[in-house]
Amino acid sequence: MKTKPVAIAGNGYKLSGTLVIPDTTPNNLPAVVFYHGMVSKSKPRYVRRAKALAKEGIVGLCFDFRGCGGSDGKLGEISMAQWLDDALLAYHYLTNQPFVDKERLGIAGKSFGGYMAALVSEKQKVTSMVLQAPAVYPDSWFDKPYTATGDVAKQRLEYRKSSNALNNKAIRAIKQYKNPLLVIGSELDEICPRQVVEGYFQSAASTTKKVRWIKGADHSLRDEKHNQEYTEMMVYW
Repeated sequence: MKTKPVAIAGNGYKLSGTLVIPDTTPNNLPAVVFYHGMVSKSKPRYVRRAKALAKEGIVGLCFDFRGCGGSDGKLGEISMAQWLDDALLAYHYLTNQPFVDKERLGIAGKSFGGYMAALVSEKQKVTSMVLQAPAVYPDSWFDKPYTATGDVAKQRLEYRKSSNALNNKAIRAIKQYKNPLLVIGSELDEICPRQVVEGYFQSAASTTKKVRWIKGADHSLRDEKHNQEYTEMMVYW
């Protein structure tokens, strides 16, 4: 397989990315874009997952949202709305690759990336989707600069445990999603609680959907055994 660093040009900024291309005939290949968690510094882990897909003949695109990793921007100055622009930009970049089949493009999103994946699915034709511990955020936060520190982190967790946790843009978006969906939760996750994970699964309009749990796992899948278990679930799906 081929691993290729890429720079994805936005309106006055660039996103740092990595394309992972299978060693197959470079025509009409299915593809997956990875949306990372907030705030991820683990692109190598996503590239490893993309390589696992490449062994099955699937192209993978891993990239950093603005303010993360090697991309432009500064955390605390970027809003959810702007990150959605990044998510759509990466999606379009992948569809425009000459070897990618535009009719077979999926998303794998973790936590914040799962939230973004749901929003993208409302705007673009997503063939299949895997959401790992997908997050939710109050709609009132969407257009404001966001940081996950201090009181915000506490408020975020309180919201996810509240009776209002399934009233937001992402849950409304997933209600329109009809294609295959796999939702994966971590048994010991305190950041994206069970009611949110189950909420995504139950709300989705898809008739081909499944929810699975990784026993003993935390939100970040810090145990490599759990990380590998997730990767195997994703590749199988």
